[in-house]
Amino acid sequence: MLRLWLVTALAFGLLVAGSMYGQQKAPQWLPYTAIDHPEFIPASQAAFLSDPDLVIGVSSGGVTKAYPAADLAQHGVVQDQMPDDPIAVTW
Repeated sequence: MLRLWLVTALAFGLLVAGSMYGQQKAPQWLPYTAIDHPEFIPASQAAFLSDPDLVIGVSSGGVTKAYPAADLAQHGVVQDQMPDDPIAVTW
């Protein structure tokens, strides 16, 4: 009898948990906020960067962009647009 009660309680718990889960928003797997539509400045005006700072460079269709590694480490991914296609830059 105790075994039947435990199985019933477990089944009820799974049913309740399943219905609660169905009502919740999808979990966010990434612990950071992506950068969408970044703004760029000329390299000569990038006073916030110094020589030892790392950047990831992307060049396509005659356009070259640099993404500071520190920004990528903090935000995880930058979603941007190059002349030919959209890109995602990650670190």
